[in-house]
Amino acid sequence: MRLLLNAAKLLPLLLLAACAGSPQKTAEPDTPPEPLRLPFSEPEAPIAELDSDVVFSALAGEIASQRGQLDLAYRYQLQTAILAGDANAAERATRIAMLAKQWEQALKAAELWIDLAPNDLAGRQLAASLLLQARQPGQALEQLRAVVAISEAKGDDGFLNAMAAVSKEQDHELALQVMRSLESSHHDDPRAGYALALLGLIWKDYSLAETEIQKVVQRHPGWGKGYVLLSRLHAARGDKAAARRVLEQAVDRLPEDQLLVTAYARLLVDAGEYRASYRQFLKLERLQPGDADVYYSLGVLAMQLERSGDARRHFRQLQTTGQRSNEVAYYLGRIEQRDEHWAEALRWYKKVADGEFHDDARIRVAQILAQTGRLNEAQQWLQSLRIQMPEQSVQLFILEADILAAHAGAEQVMAVYAKALSLHPDDENLLYARALYAATIDRLDILETDLRRVIDLNPENADALNALGYTLADKTERYQEALDLVSRAMVLKPDSAAILDSMGWIQFRLGHYQQALDYLQRALDTMPDSEIAAHLGEVLWVMGDKDRARAVWQQMLERDPDSSHVRETIRRLDR
Repeated sequence: MRLLLNAAKLLPLLLLAACAGSPQKTAEPDTPPEPLRLPFSEPEAPIAELDSDVVFSALAGEIASQRGQLDLAYRYQLQTAILAGDANAAERATRIAMLAKQWEQALKAAELWIDLAPNDLAGRQLAASLLLQARQPGQALEQLRAVVAISEAKGDDGFLNAMAAVSKEQDHELALQVMRSLESSHHDDPRAGYALALLGLIWKDYSLAETEIQKVVQRHPGWGKGYVLLSRLHAARGDKAAARRVLEQAVDRLPEDQLLVTAYARLLVDAGEYRASYRQFLKLERLQPGDADVYYSLGVLAMQLERSGDARRHFRQLQTTGQRSNEVAYYLGRIEQRDEHWAEALRWYKKVADGEFHDDARIRVAQILAQTGRLNEAQQWLQSLRIQMPEQSVQLFILEADILAAHAGAEQVMAVYAKALSLHPDDENLLYARALYAATIDRLDILETDLRRVIDLNPENADALNALGYTLADKTERYQEALDLVSRAMVLKPDSAAILDSMGWIQFRLGHYQQALDYLQRALDTMPDSEIAAHLGEVLWVMGDKDRARAVWQQMLERDPDSSHVRETIRRLDR
């Protein structure tokens, strides 16, 4: 296809937060919280004495570990743990043995670890995993029960933590046996069955996952989390319709369930149904008043729906939470820019201090300054950005040239490129960008010089090969040279619509109409593009199939009514 410009990055509009649907935090009470009551009694702390044997053992273990002497490091760390009653040393010994794949030693150290720190969740999880590996399911089960008890005391989901401990076990049957035993003693708790189903999903054992999650939703129809996992399972199987149906029905049944509504809203976003998703997030606004993630999602969706007033209101609400200040400033800037409130847009963009939108906000400042006739200020702003962000100097020079191309003359544009190339003389992106601009002002000498330099620097730059080949075919009669260049590009990118278009156009210029038709049809099928459609229509016209040519053009104009390529071709041929 003609000349391919390395387009500037456009940050995606729709960056919806993963709303957790959790209850809002309340203010801390004046009275101190009750101390955490853990299920296992901790051993008495050892009396801290500077024992020479302990010091030596600890230091020797660290030195051996640093030297990669794993067996020696293990023995010293284990000795330190025994002498000092140090759970941290026992943990280090466990992990060193695991690194060395010495599973019996690892289990011995892990058992010491949980003796010294019986409420250590990680120790219990590792012990369970090692016991499974040692084919001791009964003892592994006891450790998983301890995992559940400790987790619950800390306010965590113990069944998920237990599942995590066994999920990497190679013997799925053994791991499943232990998890089923755990679940059977908690069959009234939906989280136990949920953990089993999630284990199946992780293993891609979809039959297991479906069996277990169906049990959960049947036994606990009012527990929304089960439906969310069932929907995920259908999605993992590729059945998007079923995934959606589960959530739709569940939301109808449990309209106040925040997790369900959140999952359904996000599913609708993924499906591109922004209006329907917006309605679901409005429900969440009522269910989760003051939730920053909900306000953010509403604001972004409202922008997508071109509802500036609603978007402004949602981002103002987000602003009151004190969260996501950079996102607030960026999107309020976008809203004001869309409504052509230039001063307000500039004010907001300049408030974006950091984060993922920082660079885009700075670029938009330059664009607005140029658009409002403040071209010198725009250039000064870009110059300051190049000082602040030297790693983006090339991109900023290209942006400055693009801005000047829209608002100034060719002399100023070429001066920017000359300055940029004096600082970055062999930068492929700069050379390529100047070549493409040169094509717009009929400076084919500059275009050819720059593109050949790019190809010299990188013989596998398919875009440069294609751009030069297309230009030679379109603007000169150097068809064989053009064919050689585009053929090289096609080897590198055989499925590129742009390169297929170029090859089709070259074949057309050579008089090989059927070959041209084949390439151009493939190009248009790959990427519906107005220039490809213009080319394809012209080939059909010359071949005498004028009705089909008009149909191709009309179809493209319905997609892109302002297509200059198609309209110019029609004016030239269909008089």
